[in-house]
Amino acid sequence: MQVEGCKNTFIMKNTYHFKLWWKRWLARAFDVLGGVVFFILRKFAPKPLVKDIRKILVIRLDHIGDVVMTRPAIRTLHKKFPHAEIDLLTSAEAAPLFEHSREIHQVIVAKGAWFSRGATVGGMWKEFWRLVTFLSKIGYDMAFDFRGDVRNILLMTCCQIPHRYGFGVTGGGFLLTENASYDRTIHQVLVNLSLLRSFHVPQDNKLLPFEYPRERSAAFWKEVDQAPPSTNLPRIAVHMGAGTPAKRWDIEDWRALFYQIDQQDLAQIILIGTETEKELLPDLKIDTAHLIDLRGRTALADLPILFDVCDMYIGGDSGPAHIAAAQGLEIVLLASGTNDIRIWYPWTERLHIVQHEVPCAPCELTVCPVEGHPCMDLISVEQVFDAAERVLQKFKHI
Repeated sequence: MQVEGCKNTFIMKNTYHFKLWWKRWLARAFDVLGGVVFFILRKFAPKPLVKDIRKILVIRLDHIGDVVMTRPAIRTLHKKFPHAEIDLLTSAEAAPLFEHSREIHQVIVAKGAWFSRGATVGGMWKEFWRLVTFLSKIGYDMAFDFRGDVRNILLMTCCQIPHRYGFGVTGGGFLLTENASYDRTIHQVLVNLSLLRSFHVPQDNKLLPFEYPRERSAAFWKEVDQAPPSTNLPRIAVHMGAGTPAKRWDIEDWRALFYQIDQQDLAQIILIGTETEKELLPDLKIDTAHLIDLRGRTALADLPILFDVCDMYIGGDSGPAHIAAAQGLEIVLLASGTNDIRIWYPWTERLHIVQHEVPCAPCELTVCPVEGHPCMDLISVEQVFDAAERVLQKFKHI
């Protein structure tokens, strides 16, 4: 049988997602030349018929939040092909989150790929060819790139995967079985689901909690030498860090926020973050039993376990916020002007955004060039405290 949505066509209808004109020009030239060659080849080649899809590869190699927001699309794929094995190719950082996912057969780690910190050009291409060798041996019938990255499209092609789906917004659309239209005005979860539109399968856009075995939970609390928090107060997970300096709130503002919450006896605060992020504010100068500092002691894969004993999350637009959304927490999000938050916000209805709008947003920069960093530094402690206090009214424990 022929799989629904298996359209062997090249659709040049996407604008290229490059800021620099010469990159857009190269991408278009690559597509025009390649499109002509592939049009001729396809003219004389029989249309591929797929009798049975057994192995599917999903590629998502970028940042944590992006990978998390791909999960509804993966679940939709699983519903369409319930007997197929779905493998996820992702970063070493994100991989542990998916180890116990019901929809995913195998998590494959890309070591030092495009978005890995400290990766060199030579190292990236060395990893590219390692992946080509490894993935080709598995023999996938179908593959999906949800980012729209020409490198991922080339990877699917070099692996000789017969049915390739993606967004040709950085070039290489002619290499795809179906080059889907990328709508930059809708949320990223919906963009991911749009890639599967031609399969005509009911789409469930809910972001379900991450799964983990009970033994892993017990091991985590033992590792941090901490019993699961037991208190009549609501519990707030706080992440002061962010992927880039442009998304960080002022350290002294964080300190003032903790002081206000503690003084009014509103909640227990649990700090999360990496060891590096702990160095941003090593001395909290708050002597209270209401604060538990787990910075540097929580891996990304531990966050679902920790969040499941919390009521609320406060932090910037970063990977942990998206994990908190999946675990069903109320979220107070300090949104910077880096990205268009309407497209990238954590996918939950329990979201409370605190934002100072600036004319230069979205800048997509890692470091703010504007004096005073207004999009973050002009978010006041009172604004964040008021938002948290309103949400905490829902969690008056007896």
